[in-house]
Amino acid sequence: MRIVKQDKKSVTVTLNASKAQDLLDGLLAHPELGDLATDLSAKLQAAGVEPQPSDAPIRYEHAPPLQH
Repeated sequence: MRIVKQDKKSVTVTLNASKAQDLLDGLLAHPELGDLATDLSAKLQAAGVEPQPSDAPIRYEHAPPLQH
């Protein structure tokens, strides 16, 4: 995920399709996150991101920080 634009009221980010789908799946799986999560999931779906089929598990991987 990369921050494209940021000001005091909003942040614009970019991320690849699979990460966006994972984010949407997580938001939809946890409605207790509230209105902000609901708004974000609606924006992801409006941008064309579709949730994974319910029988497909979400896969998470950890990678150590890059060394610069």
